Amino acid sequence: MSEIFLKIVNMSISAGYIVLAVLLLRLLLKKAPKWIMVVLWGIVAVRLICPFSFESVLSLIPSKETVSPSIMTDSTPEINTGIPLVNSTLNPIIGESLAPAPGDSVNPLQIWVPVLTAVWVLGMAALLVYTAISYARVRRKIGTAVLLRNAIYQSENVGSPFVLGLIKPKIYLPFNMNEKEMEYVVAHEMAHIHRKDYLWKPLGFLLLTLHWFNPLMWLGYVLLCRDIELACDEKVIKALDHDGRADYSEALLTCSVNRRMIAACPIAFGEVGVKARIKSVLNYKKPAFWIILAAMIACVVVAVCFLTNPPSKQENETKPMQAEISVDRYTEYAGVYISVLSVDKDEGGRGLFNVVWHNDTDKEAAFGEAFAVEQKIAGEWKETDGAKTAFDAIAYPLDPYDAKEKNYILEHFDLSEAGIYRFVVPFSVKEGDEYVSYKTWVLFSVGPAGNMALLRERYPAYFDMDATAGLDVYVWQMAPFGYSFGLLPHSEEPKEWTSGELFGLSGISAAQMRTILSTYNLDEDEIYVIPWTNPLSSYLAPWEVAADREDGEAIRRSYAERIHKMLLGGNAGVYGAYVRENKRDIFPFSITLYEDGTYQYFECSTSSHIGVGDYTFENDIITMAERLFPGRSDPLTRTYKFRFDDGKLVFLAEASDDFMYIELPDGAEFTRVE
Repeated sequence: MSEIFLKIVNMSISAGYIVLAVLLLRLLLKKAPKWIMVVLWGIVAVRLICPFSFESVLSLIPSKETVSPSIMTDSTPEINTGIPLVNSTLNPIIGESLAPAPGDSVNPLQIWVPVLTAVWVLGMAALLVYTAISYARVRRKIGTAVLLRNAIYQSENVGSPFVLGLIKPKIYLPFNMNEKEMEYVVAHEMAHIHRKDYLWKPLGFLLLTLHWFNPLMWLGYVLLCRDIELACDEKVIKALDHDGRADYSEALLTCSVNRRMIAACPIAFGEVGVKARIKSVLNYKKPAFWIILAAMIACVVVAVCFLTNPPSKQENETKPMQAEISVDRYTEYAGVYISVLSVDKDEGGRGLFNVVWHNDTDKEAAFGEAFAVEQKIAGEWKETDGAKTAFDAIAYPLDPYDAKEKNYILEHFDLSEAGIYRFVVPFSVKEGDEYVSYKTWVLFSVGPAGNMALLRERYPAYFDMDATAGLDVYVWQMAPFGYSFGLLPHSEEPKEWTSGELFGLSGISAAQMRTILSTYNLDEDEIYVIPWTNPLSSYLAPWEVAADREDGEAIRRSYAERIHKMLLGGNAGVYGAYVRENKRDIFPFSITLYEDGTYQYFECSTSSHIGVGDYTFENDIITMAERLFPGRSDPLTRTYKFRFDDGKLVFLAEASDDFMYIELPDGAEFTRVE
């Protein structure tokens, strides 16, 4: 559920950019037809509904995933807004306040995200209950309504005309209306029915319920309601003369109501923005053709630029170095330090360090171009030849509680030798009337050997264990795909779940554990995977959910076997997301293979079916077995086979069952996208 919540958060952030664009266009397109605004709000709805999108160089969305699900398991939690200034400002705060303390196995976000998820669910439930109560009250009020003609009813309990109903909408009027007012009111409500507003407004409220935590969505819903009314007004007054518009405005004023809360229904004649609507009616002029054309072009531009995601970096772009940055930051003056955003190579092959300077103190600080790269040799840090700049002057001020990005280029040094390094930069802090010099640095490694050395330095307890009887790998989950691992010498009986030894384990990733296990000369059957329930985690792994069932132990063994295969590289190089190119479908067939041996596929935008199950990878063949009910022990229902060929999945139709809705031809290719 936490992963779903984070997905909704990312969708809401992306839709927020469209809301801002629509707000701007509402100012620029005041003379455009009012239905144009409703179309623009429809684009917002598409972004809020669709969990997938395709990439485009024209996209104006800064980041396709602002909050990654891995934030719950990262040692240094970060967000990626796609805006460097915002990243450099927020990430240090997030990293400092939410990063786990050294030695802790739990990221605080693994607790906070489930809590926020629960709050999100409670908020949705509250809004749905409010809607149900509001609807029930309206239905009770119109229980005595009498039929006037066709689908038009009158009631003494109706204070203002409105439309109610999702399948067969009806118009409800008060008894005290004169014939002239009734003519305009019925025309307006019929316009609502013809435009299907009795469906669009509840849909908008349903999306608001899903994204209630985003203030922009509340603003968007209020303006959607107003624009719906303006569009209906415009539809009716097109055929009226000046006197008719004046009478229509008088009817609006007479039937206006004062609502204290936003509701999904009903659609009332004088529900919202009466003053603005009367002004719009009295000042109505038929839009010029060029205005209509410009407004339609604006809709297309908004759709293309905001319904697409920014393209991922291509392989021919500057490739990152084989470097792993340590989460450990060091400084000689508490509160002034650097964090490394990336270690890349520029077009000339030179090393490029992209760092952020942080000053979390109330003192003035300064830094410059000077830096040094030191390598750890025989337990001592030694400065690397050519890795220090000659220009040491301090040149850039760093104000109190400020952060600044800085690139450092290694002109004459190529990080090609494997090992542990540290990137050291000097800075000064103003103490009284003088600046005092200090240093700050971060650790990083280069190459497999360097990564191994860095792991040995950070997790010494996991190396050189007595592995005579084998090793026990304890695994616990903090999120659907958030695995943490710890290592102990094998014992005949697993540790008690409350054992102090288990609480003392430092949680590491699957890749890190795989690297550490490679240092031991053990056969596969000498490595034992033991699922553990971490009391500090609110997430229940599948084997924990099924623990009290008759087949609970079998599910636990199956879970351990899958993790065992993941650790020993059974699916190495295969897991990732694959997409089948299809120009006819905005959201094409996609398959995601996860490292833990599970998968998920999404057939197309017109299908609601999401397939899940387990997969195996042997002799370049991927076999996907789908389960009818995820997380249960029901028999497998479908099997699909693919050949893994140079980063692509090639469908083997003759050896596979049919998918739910789409019939794939033999040889259909899925290209890896991440």
